[in-house]
Amino acid sequence: MAIQQRAVLTRARVLTAAAEVFARTGFLAASMNDIVDQAGVTKGAVYFHFPSKEALAVAIVEEQFQQWPPLVAALTAHSPNPLVSIVALTYEVGSRFRDDVLVTAGIRLSFERELVNADMPTPFVGWVSQLQAMFARARREGLLRPGVMPMPAARALVGSFFGVQHVSEILTGRQDLESRLDEFWRIFLAGVALDADWPAMQRAVRKVRTALRRETVLAELDGAAG
Repeated sequence: MAIQQRAVLTRARVLTAAAEVFARTGFLAASMNDIVDQAGVTKGAVYFHFPSKEALAVAIVEEQFQQWPPLVAALTAHSPNPLVSIVALTYEVGSRFRDDVLVTAGIRLSFERELVNADMPTPFVGWVSQLQAMFARARREGLLRPGVMPMPAARALVGSFFGVQHVSEILTGRQDLESRLDEFWRIFLAGVALDADWPAMQRAVRKVRTALRRETVLAELDGAAG
């Protein structure tokens, strides 16, 4: 059991190190030696878990993709309606783009997918599908303006969000992303929501994100105690 636990920890350490290297240099410039040095483990330990740079890239992108369904479920559980869930989701995803190196690297690798000689998950498709379902619930609950359809709204939001975060990344390293999302939602909400009261939406989103943080802290405390 102790050996198995060490293997799990080593794999996680290598994956984080690879994410740090990929996020910093991109896929082509990164080398396995860079990743070994960053991880502070033997080359054999790295190759035991990941036989190639491509395998590491795929694992990081898959790890990033796996974060989103639990996040959507948690936000939905804490939100008063689907529209608040959608808005809160963009802020939570944005914060992970900025602060979580696995996510940062996963996003970069997704954009560099043509450079990776491996089957990579297709970006954006899952987000469009998820947001379409959320907008559909909002429409059923009478929260959307007449004529606003779930699929076009989902596609517009995905394209806009990824554009906003990319501009923020280039100009400020995503340090101003929340302010840029404030600007975006003030405009976008007026186009899709029947009630486009932005200050009220901000208050609702802050409440949901605070509840999510509290839940995360409690889960971490329970994990530590166990």
